[in-house]
Amino acid sequence: MNTVTGQFSCGAAGLMIRDGELAEPVRETTVAATLPVILDGIVAIADDLRILPGGATGRTLLVGEMAVSGT
Repeated sequence: MNTVTGQFSCGAAGLMIRDGELAEPVRETTVAATLPVILDGIVAIADDLRILPGGATGRTLLVGEMAVSGT
């Protein structure tokens, strides 16, 4: 992540959501965006709080639109 611009690109895997329903699995994909675009695009936050390594916490987010490439 570029801490000046907020631009980042990283590998991802998960499930596609199509018409509000979980669809096919996706893997070997790349997600690229800026942090402000992602934060502005959040449309739902799940109630699945997880404790992550190093004492961080995380929840599943639904982002309305993002650039995703790969298979």
